[in-house]
Amino acid sequence: MPQDLRTANSISEALHDWLRACPQLKSGAKVGADYLPDRETEYAIIAMPSSIQSRENVLGEEIPDPVQTQNFTFASKEPYGADIAQNLANQAFYEGVAAWIWEQNAQRKFPKIPGGTVKSIVPTLTAYIADTSADVARYQISLKLTYRIA
Repeated sequence: MPQDLRTANSISEALHDWLRACPQLKSGAKVGADYLPDRETEYAIIAMPSSIQSRENVLGEEIPDPVQTQNFTFASKEPYGADIAQNLANQAFYEGVAAWIWEQNAQRKFPKIPGGTVKSIVPTLTAYIADTSADVARYQISLKLTYRIA
């Protein structure tokens, strides 16, 4: 079912499904959730620690702020080594993903989430190498999803 016709079961699932529509991703490639295998050209959305914003109401009770954020990492394993063209292509891929995310924000095309409404999804760090082996590197960017509680 297309993402714009249903509400996901969680914010992570909604972001996962939404990001799978990015045209930069290789056709047919798997997008994991909180898991990135050792194989090249697979992707993953990984939930990161995020502060829950709250405030005290007039009765002295802690209540959640109406606007919350969740942080995620989008990562992939890519070919890596002395080949300058390949390493530049890896960086260009992530620049393309970030540009697509900014475009979705400008057009207000967001996933539907349970219990709220997405206000923005933005990259918060540029692409970088988080881990390497002899011929494969884990590239990643950080994302922040901001939403309003219903």
